Amino acid sequence: MTAKPKSSRPASTGPKTKSAAPEQKNITVPCPDTDDPAEVASTLSRDIPDWDNLDKDERSELAQLIIAHRKRGTPARVKLIKKPGGGYSIDLDGKSDMLAALKLHETFAANSLDPVNARASELIKYLDSVGACNDGRYNAALSFIESMEPKDQAEALLLVQMYVTHDAAIRALSMLGSAEWVPTVQTYGNLATKLLRVSQGQMETLARMRRGGEQVVKHIHVDNRGGQAVIAESVHNGGQGNGKNDTQPHEQSPCGPALLGHDPQAFGMPITGIEGKEAVPVARRTVAGRS
Repeated sequence: MTAKPKSSRPASTGPKTKSAAPEQKNITVPCPDTDDPAEVASTLSRDIPDWDNLDKDERSELAQLIIAHRKRGTPARVKLIKKPGGGYSIDLDGKSDMLAALKLHETFAANSLDPVNARASELIKYLDSVGACNDGRYNAALSFIESMEPKDQAEALLLVQMYVTHDAAIRALSMLGSAEWVPTVQTYGNLATKLLRVSQGQMETLARMRRGGEQVVKHIHVDNRGGQAVIAESVHNGGQGNGKNDTQPHEQSPCGPALLGHDPQAFGMPITGIEGKEAVPVARRTVAGRS
């Protein structure tokens, strides 16, 4: 029979206790129903405990931020309920179901429930696929879409794509940061690069949609006469109905170097008035026998 080695761990001196979780701090933001700085300051002095610790500039800044916060309003919020058989259902969150439903319709620029359900389902499928389907992440997506104020359902659809593309790009970058092998770094680096390029293209597409197809054409003319460069710039705006480029020649200077035509390999077009004055032939000649 052999003796068991004694454990090097110290003996327990009492019952085990779990480490206390850090207490969450809840901040209630007062929203005075006025834009008068004096009334706002009076309300904040009563409702904010740390008001006396702020200087004059900090109080003014806080009052302005609270006024802007009240004007933005409360974003649409929902609660995700996991179904027993799989999937999620959406429950409206707020004091009034009608107000919450109308906010959700406005978020997706929809007049009926069908497009709202379609966009909501797309967000749920993506978040569930990455293990992040919870109230916080879903409401964050709703807040982003609402802040962009989609004008129609096409913009709402594009904004959903922008959110999930950005999230996927951030996930690829986080995997890139924790990768240890070169092939893994290359894989996630290429994926992040492609996703960020797609995200940039989506932003440009949204900008073009909101411009209505307007095109901005700049014509820049450089005149290097006398060793001094003079740049003249003109801007022409054209929409969907005006796709014609301005190819008319501009006013020529009375003197200066040769101007190139549309073909960069062609010879320059000479401009009169730079070679100097020449003798002008006599228009009339003397004819013998005539006075």
